[in-house]
Amino acid sequence: MSQTVDSSSISTQSNSMPPLAVTLFVISLTLPFLFQVGPLLITVNRILLLALILPCLFMWIMGWAGRIRLMDITLLMLCAWVAVSFGANHGFDIGVQSGGIYFVETFGAFLVARCFIRSAEEFRATVFLLFCLICAMLPFAVIEATTGRNVLLDAANTIWFSGFDAIKKPRWGLDRVEGVMLHPILFGVFCGSALALTYYVIGFGASIFKRLISTALICLTALLSLSSGPATAILAQSFLIFWDRLLVALKIRWLILTSAITSLILTIELVANRSTPEIFISYFAFNTHTAFNRIRIWDFGSQSVLDNPLFGVGQGEWERPYWMHSSSLDMFWLERAVRSGLPAGLLLHLFFLTIFIAIARKSGLGTRASQYRKGFLICLAGLYIVGWTVNFWKVLYTYFIFLLASGIWILDEPNSIIERSEKAQERK
Repeated sequence: MSQTVDSSSISTQSNSMPPLAVTLFVISLTLPFLFQVGPLLITVNRILLLALILPCLFMWIMGWAGRIRLMDITLLMLCAWVAVSFGANHGFDIGVQSGGIYFVETFGAFLVARCFIRSAEEFRATVFLLFCLICAMLPFAVIEATTGRNVLLDAANTIWFSGFDAIKKPRWGLDRVEGVMLHPILFGVFCGSALALTYYVIGFGASIFKRLISTALICLTALLSLSSGPATAILAQSFLIFWDRLLVALKIRWLILTSAITSLILTIELVANRSTPEIFISYFAFNTHTAFNRIRIWDFGSQSVLDNPLFGVGQGEWERPYWMHSSSLDMFWLERAVRSGLPAGLLLHLFFLTIFIAIARKSGLGTRASQYRKGFLICLAGLYIVGWTVNFWKVLYTYFIFLLASGIWILDEPNSIIERSEKAQERK
């Protein structure tokens, strides 16, 4: 992640609003209103994506979102395979209906960011809006944690039906904050995902004190969910930020870290009597019951993929012992393979990696773009890790896909070294 000095970058910081489509999308994530359409309860977020999908498709096809890249094709292939798997498991009608919904929520969320976040300024404005929304929810989260009353959901229900507060056991004498999401885990991951973005994007050009204060607000809001998944994301991002700051003068610091993690995983697989996922899950769960359940999901979920490798089990039940009462698959990176087969699981990973690796390898960035890129990649690394302990569903899923696409503008950033050289030649 090389940096190139850009003396004008700090002065270009602004807190302007992002493009209207992006603003509406981010705000829709926090609107819990539900609308009955036949047998379905539709969210505001899904309605918005239905309205935006065709205009965004047109912009993408016309090349207004930059050239079509490997990640675009990979995601299209994933959507197509999911539709085929639903059809193979449940018939043509379900394949079209469920596959269509998956396409709208997946490729639609992707295109909103792909089409409308095309510069560093628009990226920062998006992160700033996200930061403001999370900070605005903090006082209500404190009230919910200490009193058990979900003020935001109660207020939303006075305007329009928005669902009921999830049933959950208190932890450490506090209520687990759900806020405007459907579950505390969703609330915690949503808020916690903004930690690295806040530090590197909102904090760019600011003092270390302001950076720490702003990231502390994000941490506090997310941790009030009292869930191990969000805590894992925060811990992972915090460690990566610390590693970056500690070895800032060492250019190969990320290579050293990657090599160390790879060596650790190989050692565990060769020496330990448990797999790496089992050890990871056991250490990052709040209680033994949660850890045990996650490990069983990994064991029996993986077996389900082996038993149904091509099309998965679709929307049906996946095989598990009778004593595992819940059918919930709290493991995002495994869930898609269980539901739609191994090809879908591999395509989802490939989609993530094509974005992550391409942006990590982008060279010649100026100081600001380089710092934004760092915050983006650390954010994704945190979400990738937490995706092995929780599932991303409903609005959190569309938000995750949106986030993945929000950094693709970096690939179209001009090489600052060449640009400055050309300007110097013009002055001569």
